[in-house]
Amino acid sequence: MLPVYLLEDDNVQRENYSDFIHNSIMINDADMELKLVTGTTDELFDSLDKQTKGLFFLDMEIADNKTAGLEAAEQIKKLIPLAQIVFITTHDELTLITLERRIAPLDYIIKNKGMDAIKKSINNDIALTQHYFENFAHHSRNLFNYKIGSRFFSVLMDDVIMLFTEKAAPGQVTLITKNQRGSFMGSLNSLETQYPDLFRCDRSYLVNLDNARTYDSKSRVLTFIDDSFCKVSFRKSRELMNSLETKIK
Repeated sequence: MLPVYLLEDDNVQRENYSDFIHNSIMINDADMELKLVTGTTDELFDSLDKQTKGLFFLDMEIADNKTAGLEAAEQIKKLIPLAQIVFITTHDELTLITLERRIAPLDYIIKNKGMDAIKKSINNDIALTQHYFENFAHHSRNLFNYKIGSRFFSVLMDDVIMLFTEKAAPGQVTLITKNQRGSFMGSLNSLETQYPDLFRCDRSYLVNLDNARTYDSKSRVLTFIDDSFCKVSFRKSRELMNSLETKIK
């Protein structure tokens, strides 16, 4: 479920916008939840967990700070890679700054256009965000995503051959694909949960059986289309043969 946040320091406007968001979520049958309605940036950031996505409706001016919402958006983008930002403000002159700071908001709602226009814009933003994340979920199932430092990378799941760890490099995962090899910090346990289509051969290997070529059940050696191979634990051997037989059918 996608968390939605509202930052607005005017009590009346905050209540109105909250109602608009609730109604829009129901109208669009969106898989969303209005997680927080607040008038302060401190409470907003205190509520953020380790999620990677969210929809944020931000008032640009909070208290006497004309760019508080803008500053909050910059921080949100750093913390939450897939955050969608919608500014609700009277300051249309600040639109250029959002471009200069590379915030790339989903929408920029001007308050003085009236409540009906704001309500319509919020509803459109809810619908658009729902559509975006439905498409993202569909495509992300076909991608393997990983992070090196502050940079995010994606490769086609069809190209993934295996991931493995070595005792000499604890906490590091090596990725082998059809055309590249790389390493990043992570754990096979979390990757196994995140990518259930990959098969856990033993404690050290997580593999894509779609790219397996042969399996010798006597030696328990699984070979892949690039001639790489890995050992399969005795406990996993029967499960592997069942999986391969299922794929052949």
